[in-house]
Amino acid sequence: MATTKPTPRHTITPGLSIVPCALLLSLACLGAALMASPTHAAREVKGDRAELSESDFAARRLLQRANDLLLAGENERGVKMLQTVIEQHPDSPVRYEAYLALGKHMVETNNFPQGVIYLARLREMEDPEKPLTGEQLDMFLEALYLTGVAHFQSKQYAAAFPILRKITSDYANTTWANQAYFYVGMCHFAQGNWNKAIESLGLVGTFIDPDAPGVSYVEAGRRFYIKIEDGDLPVLQQLGRDITVKLETSAGDKETVTAIPLSGKGTLYIASIPTQIDRPTPGDNVLQVRGGDKITVTYLDDNTLDGQKDVPRIAEVVVVSTGSVSFTLSTFDARATAAFIDQPLHVLLQDADLDVSPKLDTATVQLVSRYRETLDDELADALATSQSAAAPTAPITEQSLAESFGVGEDTRAERWRIRDQVTLTLTELPPDHGTDAAGQGGGASGAAADSSRGGGRFGGSVRIGGFTQGQVIDRNDDILTADTNDQVLVTYIDELHIGGSTPREVTAQISVVGKLDTSVRASQNIVTDAVLRARKGLVEATAYLELARIFKSMGLSQGATEKADAGLDRVNPIITERSPIPSELREEALRLKWELYIAQGKYDEAIETCQTFNQLFPDSPFVDQALMGIAHIRKESGEYAKAIEIYRRVLDLENSQVKAEAQFNIAVSMEEQTRIAISQRPNAPEYSIKDAEAAVQAYKLCAERYPDSAYAGASLAKLVDYHLATRDFVHADDLLRQVFTDHPDAGFLDEMLLKWTLVAYAMGDFQKAMDKCNELIFSYPGSAHAARAKELLPRIEAIAARSCGQSTGE
Repeated sequence: MATTKPTPRHTITPGLSIVPCALLLSLACLGAALMASPTHAAREVKGDRAELSESDFAARRLLQRANDLLLAGENERGVKMLQTVIEQHPDSPVRYEAYLALGKHMVETNNFPQGVIYLARLREMEDPEKPLTGEQLDMFLEALYLTGVAHFQSKQYAAAFPILRKITSDYANTTWANQAYFYVGMCHFAQGNWNKAIESLGLVGTFIDPDAPGVSYVEAGRRFYIKIEDGDLPVLQQLGRDITVKLETSAGDKETVTAIPLSGKGTLYIASIPTQIDRPTPGDNVLQVRGGDKITVTYLDDNTLDGQKDVPRIAEVVVVSTGSVSFTLSTFDARATAAFIDQPLHVLLQDADLDVSPKLDTATVQLVSRYRETLDDELADALATSQSAAAPTAPITEQSLAESFGVGEDTRAERWRIRDQVTLTLTELPPDHGTDAAGQGGGASGAAADSSRGGGRFGGSVRIGGFTQGQVIDRNDDILTADTNDQVLVTYIDELHIGGSTPREVTAQISVVGKLDTSVRASQNIVTDAVLRARKGLVEATAYLELARIFKSMGLSQGATEKADAGLDRVNPIITERSPIPSELREEALRLKWELYIAQGKYDEAIETCQTFNQLFPDSPFVDQALMGIAHIRKESGEYAKAIEIYRRVLDLENSQVKAEAQFNIAVSMEEQTRIAISQRPNAPEYSIKDAEAAVQAYKLCAERYPDSAYAGASLAKLVDYHLATRDFVHADDLLRQVFTDHPDAGFLDEMLLKWTLVAYAMGDFQKAMDKCNELIFSYPGSAHAARAKELLPRIEAIAARSCGQSTGE
């Protein structure tokens, strides 16, 4: 795939960039992108191996084990192990992978607030003097993307917009930008902003990374997209000229496609054509390809910057096929759900790159049968071996063996052991041999296809042999020996794919079924009495907290106090427990303690508990949440001075993620103080924001310090109101332009358009006033401000007409 570097934001560069896109993701595909996106926590950071310390290697072993547990559904153990990585290796770069894994898991399990907290820690990776690249950049962007998804799923659209827009503006030519545009569009859709939703959704899939390894490849059988960027295109369209692109393959197919304008981008056009694995048929509006073909894309630039005409702009891509492997039934047209002993197991491989000759080609895959072996079994075997040894050099203990496996004392590891293996040769299937296992066509077009070529679908089978205890397995025969509950794993090495020419391992697995396993196994987790007491106390304290909240909501203060006191009696012994207990239990006890104080209305005691908590657990996200809750209560009850004091404590927290919200609420509280003070003056003059100078400065501070937050736009809107009140229309116009540039998704833009109309009118720019008025009516037809705009528009048009007549001497 060929491309040019992206131009800077808000600039217009004459010329052309042409990007043949291998695959434009559909909206349905992007909707599932959260679950389908790769887990970066499971990846290895390339290039830094030589610099990893022993601590980093230990952290990575724990991280890998934690990811394995999450994949196996052992969520509680996996989460605890990820938390252990962070606690035991706070300075290791591996901690960011743990944060990302935790955040992704929380988002996938619908624990959105906790997921946002973990994902926010990856913002620490940002360094203006050292831009992120490679795996680190990919991790950072995935964290931003998942944060936006979490806000969207929890319907906090105002918080989602700045996060997602940071991706689309700062990292436009990435796959994460495509996915971010989807959720930007869905946020607008949920809010009923149809025009903005259409504009954002229309940009999904139109950006690619020019430095990506697969940028010069196109996937065989997928729709082929071409993106053209040329400043002359809108003019040519107005003249009635079709924007066409010529395509030619090295196999001889030739097609011409017409490009159409992309929503919201006047200089950006896009064209597409389906591809099919088949013999070339020029002019049929389908691009017939085979693996290894080269596609040449030609666009004639009608008018270049230096005045030349019809200059050819050429880009070339290579057709590749990304291999897949699966287990199927004997017809190779439906997936198999299980493997059976003494029955054949059928394997289907799909990779058009292997279709290299007119005849039916062959391919090989590796199959293994494997079984789980727990650490407990290995410990028993090792201990038995050590006891029978004549003179062991060192005693083998459970602890030493656990350490050699890289796991903690409370972890029972499971490892896969290979039982048998077979190298299976697959033969290319004829073109009329059914469809693929996913229910799609096999790539050939029936009668129109070359009858001697199969289009890259390879099939074969292996017989599953039963295993008996003590059996000696021959790994050189063509029978795959397996036992009930074993897993059969097939592996294929894909040498060329959409990601580039770096070999990738493609696998599929299936379980072997047979007679039921009637053996009884039991395991027991032994914990100390102190831990049991702590867990029991937390459960009871949580129940009393809920009861206290119920009594408080019903106005029964005495009942709320009694229940909260009962809860405090449960958590205080946990906090002062002298026996060693997990730190998370003590942390949870302190959190419940301040919640119980809040339920009683004892805010000073709650704040004191928060301060103690912050000293003991400075990296915990719970402190700022508690302080913000108390501050909100103070503000809602009219105690603005106390609320401001608590909000400022949040600003003093080193790792708080809600500082923007705290600063904005400081400004709101200051403005309310001013409003009340003015209302108490003699004759009670009407309040104006120009009287709240201190609040205006606080709003300005919020916009400057936290420009990417959900509160920056609202703060700028307050500054606009201030400049309107002081009749400083020039500054108001500049701020309005900044609002629409930096916060294109804010929920108050309809109000800002009305204010921009008034500002332009006051400045005598009647054309601009009419433009903003029309934009408000068109973009926000259901807004109350649109009704006001409809009243103003005829008046502005009349004044503009009179002004124009006077200027021409009529």
